[in-house]
Amino acid sequence: MVHTTVWGIGNPLLKDDAAGLEIIKLLEEAQLEGFSLRSCELAPANYLATLKKEQPQRFYLIDAADMGLPAGSLRRFPLERIADASFTSHDMPLDQILHAAAGMPQNAWVIAVQPEDTSFGVGLTPKVADAAQRAASLLAAQRAEEIQELE
Repeated sequence: MVHTTVWGIGNPLLKDDAAGLEIIKLLEEAQLEGFSLRSCELAPANYLATLKKEQPQRFYLIDAADMGLPAGSLRRFPLERIADASFTSHDMPLDQILHAAAGMPQNAWVIAVQPEDTSFGVGLTPKVADAAQRAASLLAAQRAEEIQELE
């Protein structure tokens, strides 16, 4: 049984927009038991059926979001607040996608990474790469609650 599902969202060709994808890569390298990891890139709606089937105890959606904070800042907030943030699924509004998934766990969070540069190119800026490493470490240790909540 899957206990934790993590979706990384982003465009791998827009530098820091790929932060969520990098976090998934880091978690995959850790070979964690009880985790289901999805690199959703630009189409998280493609993974709804898998999410419904898994019925995880914890769900984390990770993406770059302009929160008006210093580059590399991490924040988390309940999934219910997703419509309040500057998130897009790159194909349709994320709140609509996720509410379509029946049986979402009560412990469902968004983890946002403040990008520094989302221009065309490959690779994260150093501040965002450091943030990706911090987020992956906290998720792997089941300590995501240590990420500051977005006000």
